[in-house]
Amino acid sequence: MRWLYLYFPSLQLDQLAVQYPAQPMALACPKRHQLLGVNALAAAAGVKVGQSVATAVLLCRELQLFSPEPARVKQQLQQLAERLYQVTADLALQPPDALLIRVSSMLKLYPDPARYWQHLQLQLADCPYQYLAAAGQTPLAAKLLARSGQAALYLTPAAEQAKLALCPLTASDLPAASIEQLARLGIRQLGPLLALPAAELARRFSQDVLQYLAALTGRVLQLPQFYRPRLQFNRELQLHYEITESPQLLKPLQPLLQQLQQFLRRANLLCQCLQLTLQFRQHSPLPLQIRARAGEACAANWQQLLSLHLAQLQLPEPVYALQLAATDYVPDQRASCNLLAQRSQPLSKAQLLSMLVARLGEKAVVTPVLSLSHWPEAESSVSAVAALPALNAALCYQLRPILQLPKALPLTEAVTLLSGAERLEQLCWQSGTLLQRDYYLARTEQGQLWWVYRTPQQQWYLQGWFS
Repeated sequence: MRWLYLYFPSLQLDQLAVQYPAQPMALACPKRHQLLGVNALAAAAGVKVGQSVATAVLLCRELQLFSPEPARVKQQLQQLAERLYQVTADLALQPPDALLIRVSSMLKLYPDPARYWQHLQLQLADCPYQYLAAAGQTPLAAKLLARSGQAALYLTPAAEQAKLALCPLTASDLPAASIEQLARLGIRQLGPLLALPAAELARRFSQDVLQYLAALTGRVLQLPQFYRPRLQFNRELQLHYEITESPQLLKPLQPLLQQLQQFLRRANLLCQCLQLTLQFRQHSPLPLQIRARAGEACAANWQQLLSLHLAQLQLPEPVYALQLAATDYVPDQRASCNLLAQRSQPLSKAQLLSMLVARLGEKAVVTPVLSLSHWPEAESSVSAVAALPALNAALCYQLRPILQLPKALPLTEAVTLLSGAERLEQLCWQSGTLLQRDYYLARTEQGQLWWVYRTPQQQWYLQGWFS
């Protein structure tokens, strides 16, 4: 058991069967009007692959036809690879409907191949896809056994050769012209072809046949390009029924959020932004952005933010599909929690801000921020929390009062100066005049600390109060 081939003959139909569990279905080629695939219910009614659409509908009036969607099938195969990558190392995509696994590299971790196969089956247990598995000494041998329906995992080399000899050439990767030429000679299975002398094969058949047989028997090793998961999360979901109320979208989003949590934890990442796109029949897609300021990986926390967003959303029409994508990844560098600490931890500042933004909107949640100006009236401003940058220590000036007046008031009380002057100057580019102020820390007769300044005209003003 060196190579394992997993063949998924009906990925798209198996996924559709989840939405329509008791419905005969078939895939039809739009141009040729022929069937490319049928499910078990349609096959029980006499519908077969290769039939015309008209014949199939006459045989089964309840038959529902779908067009092939290669992009969706490719995404399903990618998701299966991500799932199996948790328990296996060398994994290769075999588009459009199979996965190839190098078992020999995993036998140090799983000395018993049966135990390793159990781990793979456990990963596929909750998937709705049918599959055929076959093992072989070479990748092409495992592939031919699986696509011929010769499901075999634990075979001796002699038993494997016996099963390979019975495989039809139509299930192989030989060119169609070579298969037709061999059929005219009465060779329709692999056994008689392998029995021919190499010199006879080289004289009568193309080089493709010789190369295929060399790779099949292991005389030439062809390693596939092994799969490496991308740091990107993007999932699409066709809903079982159309949803008219936005809060009802939370239920189909739960499994996607669980997949997101597993993806982020495997990569030790946090996500700061989710992009949720709602698909409608007539209306254009509706994109929604849900942000977590400090980054989040927990599915329950993302679900809470989504519920706050969706509670205020009015749908223009029913939703039939949705897409969830994660962006803005950051490394998970949070400190480890105490094992004996209580499970219910208080909300952090970042989590509270994210919830307020989700509930009230980005424009409704603002905070004061420092700006690049030493002039008191312009050194602070109000900014949206969603666009708030990280505080730069270089912007922290000298001692300043928390409470400042937007416009200074004339000083009307006697004060005692406690510090030397801090001169601030600003050139007004419109009038060309120079503004000059000398700021002091002062104490009133009641003991309050004020921030006051004096102009060149010897006029005193109150700028703010210290707490």
